[in-house]
Amino acid sequence: MFRVSATTAALLIALIGLPLSTSSHARGIPRHVEHGNSACMGAPFHFTGFNYRIMEIRWVPIGDRFATAIASYVAAVQSPNGYLVFKVPVENMQSGDANAPGVDITAYYKDGTNATTNETPFSRSGASQMTTNIPRGQGMTVYYAIPNVPRPTRSNPVVRLILRYTANNDPGYPDTYYMRYPIVSR
Repeated sequence: MFRVSATTAALLIALIGLPLSTSSHARGIPRHVEHGNSACMGAPFHFTGFNYRIMEIRWVPIGDRFATAIASYVAAVQSPNGYLVFKVPVENMQSGDANAPGVDITAYYKDGTNATTNETPFSRSGASQMTTNIPRGQGMTVYYAIPNVPRPTRSNPVVRLILRYTANNDPGYPDTYYMRYPIVSR
């Protein structure tokens, strides 16, 4: 028969329950980010009063409806290049209302190609959300775009993202996050 002390049993029960606890996620509180400044798809990260989550990354060609709508806000794109589009729910964690936030996302491809967003948050249809007010404790889904990048392939995938904000981050959070081998939808 296998015997376990009461202390060990309590510790094992606590450890088993950790992954099941989502109460901190439901309240929008960022969980601990592994290795200090690493980010993961779908996991929260924090920049200056806002929580962000990258839920989806997709590549779109220049003829796409979203690409056409944002063309006047971003750098020129030359075919066959297109846009990396990031679907990002954001939540205002500040003590008051604030405009939809910007973020710099730099994508690095295996072949060394790299490019950065222009910080403009867009709606799903491609309208600028820079002046959209987000009440305290509320959120919305915005889209960021990196223009003039090749379509990721198996031989030339996006291997790293660098996530930054122009201002210093809130105390206790890193100023830069890194994401390795993000999932790009096809």
